[in-house]
Amino acid sequence: MAISAFAVKVPAAEALVGDLRCRYDATVALGVPAHITVLVPFMDPALITPEVLERAQQVLNKTPSFDFSLAKVERFPETAYLAPEPAAPFIEMTMALVEAFPNFPPYGGEHQGVIPHLTVAHGNTLNADAAAAELQIRLLASGAVHATCTEVTLIENSSGRWQDMHVFQLPQASTRFMRNVLFICSRNQWRSPTAEQLWRRHPLISARSAGTSPNARHKVSVDDVEWADVILVMEEKHKSRLVAEFTRMLEGKPIHVLDIPDEYKYMDPELIEELQRSVGSILEID
Repeated sequence: MAISAFAVKVPAAEALVGDLRCRYDATVALGVPAHITVLVPFMDPALITPEVLERAQQVLNKTPSFDFSLAKVERFPETAYLAPEPAAPFIEMTMALVEAFPNFPPYGGEHQGVIPHLTVAHGNTLNADAAAAELQIRLLASGAVHATCTEVTLIENSSGRWQDMHVFQLPQASTRFMRNVLFICSRNQWRSPTAEQLWRRHPLISARSAGTSPNARHKVSVDDVEWADVILVMEEKHKSRLVAEFTRMLEGKPIHVLDIPDEYKYMDPELIEELQRSVGSILEID
């Protein structure tokens, strides 16, 4: 019997995982792009009426669009996947759909709990091991994938291949007071990732981190600078390097120097205390 599914497509991840999915995920041959499943299985496409679509839209309207990142490789026994952060909005959408359509529990009720994931390899432990190892290497080289969830796609397989059936637009998040804050250090290993982790769940901040060094875990990019409303650098030298590389793009963008030396490890309590004090003061938030 044909089924349908709610999914969040992640085209930004294709460059990182596309070839691995072709090798290790059989759904690619059936037309499935890189995605994070929200709910599967859903009802037979032949039974999906305009009323069902309207009900689903009302449910999904409860979740505003949101930014997320893919920076962590995780495993199920025969699956390697990227775990989205934050995971909460994906889980909220899943649970809201289940409440509205109780006959369709996630994965047919076969698994306990909901773990959002972007599958890269599935069905074979050895393949999952290989894919996970390669993903770790690639993430260290390129840094996290950053994306924005603005829509959920209902896909169906009545033809034998998966294809789009309907797209649900999520409401735009309130940006009246929200700011995109880019944290910069040298190698994006200790200070700026700590700042991103510390502030990314704040309701008024969307946070990213990057480094100025060519050897940075994630080197600051044109996309990062364009995205940022405010840039917070750890030392004066980071500001100088940004200005030298992105002079025109930085016009009108405030850059603040936090004066935090390279003396701390990731999530060091003293570093956290210093970031809370300095960042909170500059952005005038708690």
